[in-house]
Amino acid sequence: MRFLALALATILLLAACASADEPDAAKVEVESPWARASAGQTAAGVVYIRLSNRAAEPDRLASLSTPVAEKASVHETKREGDMVSMRPVASLALPANETVALEPGGLHIMLMRLRAPLVEGEVFPMTLGFEKAPSVSIQVEVHALGASH
Repeated sequence: MRFLALALATILLLAACASADEPDAAKVEVESPWARASAGQTAAGVVYIRLSNRAAEPDRLASLSTPVAEKASVHETKREGDMVSMRPVASLALPANETVALEPGGLHIMLMRLRAPLVEGEVFPMTLGFEKAPSVSIQVEVHALGASH
């Protein structure tokens, strides 16, 4: 009986150790990725997406890559009176247990130096790298030029 109790305690201890890292594991979920079709020979495109950090610790979007453009980076559109400006965002924070929306009129992913036009109905791959969470590869669906989603 004593052996059985010791064996059971050992199994429970090992199980607790094996799963101890899982609840706090870094995880970012990517939702609703879409892009607008590009106009003619425009050299830039735009991607919108929702990033949900499911971890107990904050994270950051560290890198973006896609074969459809030479460069991809996060930008923010700001409106001040009648003036609209767009600026690159050095680092996109992903607060713990929160969702960050990249949507028209605000934060978005700029695709610079497109290798080919983005055509409505097509899909292209993109990889998002994070400081803590594992990289995520997604498929981005191209919507109509004037789409707001």
